[in-house]
Amino acid sequence: MDNDDMKISVLASGSTGNVTYVETPQHKILLDAGLSGKKIANLMKSIGRDLNDVDSLFVTHEHSDHRQSVGVLARRYHMSVYANQGTWDAMSSRIGKVSDEQKNIFPPDTVEDFGDLDVESFSVSHDAAEPQFYVFHHHNKSFVVLTDTGY
Repeated sequence: MDNDDMKISVLASGSTGNVTYVETPQHKILLDAGLSGKKIANLMKSIGRDLNDVDSLFVTHEHSDHRQSVGVLARRYHMSVYANQGTWDAMSSRIGKVSDEQKNIFPPDTVEDFGDLDVESFSVSHDAAEPQFYVFHHHNKSFVVLTDTGY
């Protein structure tokens, strides 16, 4: 890969926890944080990356296998956290305090521009408050994780 590529590592996927790492030249992102902070840190080290460099965390829904360490990572590593309002409402009492500066509402069915990365959210069918997933667009490449769907 050249320095302009989008790099992706699925660090964990399944009912015991979900974490995906997405990297572009300008951003280092986690999609979900469904394991302990320590496990995620060790998985990041295994791919030669450091949680201190992650700038953003996108949360798909409030189930523990997707949000277990959201609060810990936000507080310890000062990440910006993105989720829709329904997910924030459902997980807030379970993740501890996240500062207002770090908390970002990302509505379903929208696209946000993050410089060299466009992130598109879309609603899915799942037994959660307001589940949504994301498509990451970098130049002419796109990446999506789609799990936990009813249909």
